[in-house]
Amino acid sequence: MEEEKYLPELMAEKDSLDPSFVHASRLLAEEIEKFQGSDGKKEDEEKKYLDVISNKNIKLSERVLIPVKQYPKKWHCIFRLPD
Repeated sequence: MEEEKYLPELMAEKDSLDPSFVHASRLLAEEIEKFQGSDGKKEDEEKKYLDVISNKNIKLSERVLIPVKQYPKKWHCIFRLPD
């Protein structure tokens, strides 16, 4: 039901948008193309699965950001000893 209203709302918003908002109009156009290309299906419905049966090695990586102010490196503390 909401999907039927989504595309007309996007089109109306794109038509009513001022041409000076270049990035917003580009994003709306991309969203309209994405919605029309998926035939109304959401991206969550089309999940990609990994073949776990194959014997291939899989490399997983995760980037972790550590706040330096809360967790300083130990060698930084050594040089900051009071005189």
